[in-house]
Amino acid sequence: MTRKLLATDLAEIRQTLSLFSHVFDNGDADALDLVFTEDVTVRNTIGRGYELVGIEAARDFTRRFVVGTVDHQTLDTVVLVDEDGTVRTRSRYLGLLADGSIHGGDYYDILVRTEAGWRISYRLSTSRLPKLEKTEPEPGLLDPWRPRAGQPPVTLI
Repeated sequence: MTRKLLATDLAEIRQTLSLFSHVFDNGDADALDLVFTEDVTVRNTIGRGYELVGIEAARDFTRRFVVGTVDHQTLDTVVLVDEDGTVRTRSRYLGLLADGSIHGGDYYDILVRTEAGWRISYRLSTSRLPKLEKTEPEPGLLDPWRPRAGQPPVTLI
């Protein structure tokens, strides 16, 4: 059964995705609960890649981040709802680096509705351009985030 989303769900999901850049880029580790679930998994594929499990690991990572080295922009988000009701988003990101260069990639997210609102429970970040050394995700992992012909990205009620 496909879960249908209210227009307010879609607005809240987009708000959560937008908040990530504001919270992370400003080094506000204490506000990550506005974005992530307590048990979040955050993966990045640049270089050897890394995986953070749990909001405390994400907070520690954010505290080590040097504010002012990159400014993230989240854009072109597509919201998908699986047959089982899993809500996935695929967004493009642009990172403006301190030297003026630009780095771009994709965020593959799974969001869940919590008592506090929509939060990211899983995020995979992959680079696109410029071509960087990266660890490729497991084969087939990204398939659920691919929009398919004849299947609307999300059904609003």
